[in-house]
Amino acid sequence: MKRLRDAVESGSALPLYKADMFEIDETQVKRLANVYAPEFDLGERILGVSELEAAIIVFEAYKDLPLVIAASESFWAYLTHTTCFKYAKKRWSEVESENVKPEYIVDHWFLSSKGILRNAVASLWWGVHNSVDENREDRYELTRILFNNYSFRTNTFGRGLLIRHREAMIGILDFIKDNPEVLSNMELRGRFISLYFNRLGAVRQLAYLDRTFFRDTCERLKDKILTITRPEVLKDPAFYADIM
Repeated sequence: MKRLRDAVESGSALPLYKADMFEIDETQVKRLANVYAPEFDLGERILGVSELEAAIIVFEAYKDLPLVIAASESFWAYLTHTTCFKYAKKRWSEVESENVKPEYIVDHWFLSSKGILRNAVASLWWGVHNSVDENREDRYELTRILFNNYSFRTNTFGRGLLIRHREAMIGILDFIKDNPEVLSNMELRGRFISLYFNRLGAVRQLAYLDRTFFRDTCERLKDKILTITRPEVLKDPAFYADIM
């Protein structure tokens, strides 16, 4: 994987991504104990369906995936270059461009500094993993909210650690479900919620707090959240003065 990624970053491997299939050296593949591929063709199953549907399929195919593997670049890079190569190319079709940048391929076929949710397949699995709630009649009720806005899911929360904190995401999404007016300006309002908890994380151990804390905190900040209509507001330190 490292050799391939280096070749992508140097530009020498870019033509490989124009092919219909990606050939890898199987002698360089490490087999994972107790991690099993689904019995169906995952790549074909997720072609031609919505991103939400594809995410649920990927999650259910690997629902028992250990988190240490789910955070591994090599696992997702393997899927994006083999089973799910056609899906990745269809979803991120700029790879076909003659002017495609190495960074574009690193973002969506590997893992970059922009976060795990930029990877074509990891973004699907993690999105469902941290929003599925077995206590609901519809276990994917909150997942549907998270996948309502791509930028909210990948850029707002995907760059930080909050997206990997299931209790945080369930609490935040539950608040949004009961306050749908937040969705009318979700990118800005979601960014505020993310910024708020990131700042709060400097003084509190958020990893030990449950969904109730995150939901109640959002509820307390509701009036503040609904005033956000312009991006410059989020850059004003005074906006945070009375809430931190």
